[in-house]
Amino acid sequence: MARILLSQSQVTVVISTGLIVIFALLLFLSGYVVQQRTVTGIQSAIRPRIPKPPPSQAAPEQQPAEPQLQASRLFGSRGEGHVAFTDFEKAADSSANVNWSRLAHVQLVKNHHEVCSAIMVLAELHRLRSPARRVLLFPQGWATEKKAGKGEISDPFLAISRRLMKAAARRYGVELRPVSPLFPAEEGGAEDVYSLASAYALTDFDRVLSIETPGLLVDASPLDAVLAFTESAPFAMLHDTTDGDGVHAEDLFLLQPSSDTHTLLKQDLANQQPFNDGLIPTSFPDPLLLDSSSEHSALIRSIGTLHEAGSNAFNATAFLSDVSYIRFSDPKLPGPEYDVPWAEKVAARPKNKDADWTWTKLYGQFAQKRMEVCGLDLEFWRP
Repeated sequence: MARILLSQSQVTVVISTGLIVIFALLLFLSGYVVQQRTVTGIQSAIRPRIPKPPPSQAAPEQQPAEPQLQASRLFGSRGEGHVAFTDFEKAADSSANVNWSRLAHVQLVKNHHEVCSAIMVLAELHRLRSPARRVLLFPQGWATEKKAGKGEISDPFLAISRRLMKAAARRYGVELRPVSPLFPAEEGGAEDVYSLASAYALTDFDRVLSIETPGLLVDASPLDAVLAFTESAPFAMLHDTTDGDGVHAEDLFLLQPSSDTHTLLKQDLANQQPFNDGLIPTSFPDPLLLDSSSEHSALIRSIGTLHEAGSNAFNATAFLSDVSYIRFSDPKLPGPEYDVPWAEKVAARPKNKDADWTWTKLYGQFAQKRMEVCGLDLEFWRP
């Protein structure tokens, strides 16, 4: 048999070709691995996250069937309502069949001053990838009012509110829904009365949740868990029994839309004047109460509690961690959206040095977020 002899140049070509094939294969495999990791990261980023249950809410099997609660301040001696529990097993199961398109975070604005603060909450829900829908309710007249003609006086703030709402719909996926007044103004009487009770007419949702503004959303997961996994009830609110914490039952409402409930609620509230949304719970004989806080966690904390720190040690890290929403219910300032004169701001600062640092930081964050989301500076405060 004849032997095939390769010349030196042919051997070189074979070795070079083999090395090229090997390195090309390694390059292809490394590129494929990187591509799969990138695709997995993108899928993880856009996939609606399943929220964990709020740590402050205990599972029913871990608590007595009928927990002994103090009477809520809102009901006084009536003490009505029972504590709400989150279904831990359902919340922990990432395959739980939750139809997030039937759940929504809702904000109602009754005047132009409230628009930016409401959009800031909805924008943070978008940034934190809340899987529920985001809805902004606003007076119907804002959608129908036309530009003023010659000799007419137009609303000077309407154009700004419309611009902010359109930007919210485009950037943050906010659904804009005009609502009629709960109680229309009579001739020569007061102005139209708008209420969160109008959210009961949103029958394309199974449940909606609303939080009081202004505030800063820190973690959307606990609110999503309350929205999705709290036991079913026509109405639920915070259970507030701790004096001096600055958090009130009206800071969070969880509603179950129903046309019948909406009609009955309008009839019931029509006789209660002057009206405010704090009267809504009184129309329900057995409201559901959300256990909002525990020793180490809370759904909502008030910035006003920083004034109570006094000379005692204050843990800023604990105050800002394990909380979902910081509410700016500050008894010493009109609101975080106002530019208060420096002397008044200094006088309003907490006495505790660490609490003062946290207080100043939160006000600064609100002002920065207001500029980022709404493009608005702080408003001049007119006492």
